[in-house]
Amino acid sequence: MKKLTSILLAAGLALSLSVPALGAEETADLVTDAYTYSSDADGYGGEYRVPQVNLAGPGGLAVNAAIWEDLYEGYMYDVQNAAESGEWSYIMGIDYSWAVSGDVLSVLATVRYEANDLCDYFIYNVSLTDGERLSDRELFQALGTDREQFNELLREAVSAQYDAFADFADADFIATQRDNSLSDEIIARAKPYIDPDGTLCAVGLFYPIAGAERCFQTFDLTPAA
Repeated sequence: MKKLTSILLAAGLALSLSVPALGAEETADLVTDAYTYSSDADGYGGEYRVPQVNLAGPGGLAVNAAIWEDLYEGYMYDVQNAAESGEWSYIMGIDYSWAVSGDVLSVLATVRYEANDLCDYFIYNVSLTDGERLSDRELFQALGTDREQFNELLREAVSAQYDAFADFADADFIATQRDNSLSDEIIARAKPYIDPDGTLCAVGLFYPIAGAERCFQTFDLTPAA
């Protein structure tokens, strides 16, 4: 099986960046299942859904090829082999959500593991006009923001996670984890997407208080009132 690929994804950013969305009838079939699988082994696995974008042209074909490679080739062979052999797979499910804002279609795929609630995230931001994947910079431009503002809101959201543990006994440990999560290198790796509410979001690498040493996590970047 190919080496598992993890793509950072990102936290909710609700600025006054609303872009008129298409109507429900126009977007209902933009993203559908390309593949589904349900494990029926006792105590094993769950539901697995690999999406496809229904956009004509070479851009849409390229996006779907990337999704298939990332999710089916990257994970499903292991899941199916484990089910057929009666063995245990640590990959417990694959699902996705998607949203449209203006010309942007944003798909977030989530691969769930059985240990420590760990997830891999894959983001596909696509232009509805030409079906091409958007860079982070192009996504920010489409939404009227930039990387600097995105990073600032992400830092606020990450800090809020640690503020909830302000009275925790090991203050030095919390400070160390906070510094790790807020480092320039980690913040720069966060990836943006749009959630079903039309809010700009991101997945970033996070150093938790307990559990795994570090993990990918989604954040809501809605500015404080």
